[in-house]
Amino acid sequence: MIAEYLLPVNNEIVDFKNKLSPLAIGKAITIYGDDQSNLKGFDIALIGLSESRKSSEVNKKYIDINSFRKEFYSLFCGDWNVNIIDMGDVINGEDISDTYFALKTINESLLEKNIISFFIGGTQDLTFPLYQAFAKKGDYVNLTSIDNKFDFGQIKKDFDSSSYMSKIIMEKDNKLSHYCNLGFQTFLNSQEEIDLLEKLQFESHRLGKINKKIDLIEPSLRYTNLLSIDFRSVKASELNFIHNYPNGFESSEICSIARYAGMSDRISCVGVFEVFQNSISSALLAQAVWYFIEGFSLRIIEDPKSENFKGKSYHMDLENHQIKFYQSDISQKWWFELIEENSNKLIDVSLYPCGHEDYLEACNDDISDKLLLSLKRNLI
Repeated sequence: MIAEYLLPVNNEIVDFKNKLSPLAIGKAITIYGDDQSNLKGFDIALIGLSESRKSSEVNKKYIDINSFRKEFYSLFCGDWNVNIIDMGDVINGEDISDTYFALKTINESLLEKNIISFFIGGTQDLTFPLYQAFAKKGDYVNLTSIDNKFDFGQIKKDFDSSSYMSKIIMEKDNKLSHYCNLGFQTFLNSQEEIDLLEKLQFESHRLGKINKKIDLIEPSLRYTNLLSIDFRSVKASELNFIHNYPNGFESSEICSIARYAGMSDRISCVGVFEVFQNSISSALLAQAVWYFIEGFSLRIIEDPKSENFKGKSYHMDLENHQIKFYQSDISQKWWFELIEENSNKLIDVSLYPCGHEDYLEACNDDISDKLLLSLKRNLI
């Protein structure tokens, strides 16, 4: 039973919920209790976190999850039919390893029930136990972080919120298939970390590139199982200068990212970490969660290789590589397939999400960064 790891939503929030407008999202949210122990019929589960013992920050007050709840519950429902349950907050263990075990167990249970888990609060090292839940199933994991840093840190036995990625890649039975960073800032990352990312053939997109065309991130999120968001990736001025990173995503951009994440039919777990306490942070986080739910309501499961696929395909020879592009008539999404007899199947799919720009570059006999990375990972 996962209930033993959870502190129920307190009576103050229940009373607050009962006084809301009938059209508020809080009225449509179910509070986790004995009657919902089997979790049947729910699509998204909200879980609060307060664990911060591995924080790399000093003297920072992390978000009060109930302040987020009040902001989120007060928003109005969108035009959707999504069943949401608030499961309360994870109880911090006597040792941090106990908290990790609780998170892993909760996420395992929700994955088995095909419920999307949305964890809010705490520090980004908590990504590790969420990853472990996927790995325990034996599945290879595609992890994406929204972060101004890569968080590899120093490769060492111990780790914290700034080096959790080193812990993941050094695991004995590593199940990390692919890692993608969205929004990194070069001057915040050491050359050693940048070189390591390239050596491991992982994917990254600089903040400036995404600022110019934010829909470039959609294919990467479509390929993701686990999404980890460092809220410090939102620039300081958007959050009333609660942190000291002057560059970052704008409020509208983090909401757009959340909406794209919700639309991804592979994302089944999201964690939003490093949220510091102030009213602006709670309000923006609430809106980002709202946009994720809206995106979820718009999910379309499409398989370009299915007989029922409605779209077009384009076959081309690009620098001695056979590549087939697919475009959906319904969603306008794009995919590409590497057609190689000697393809080294290291990952769980042979079909990769991409954008229209990748196809246009191929038409001009050029290989985009996304295609080039896929060729390196599969053919070299």
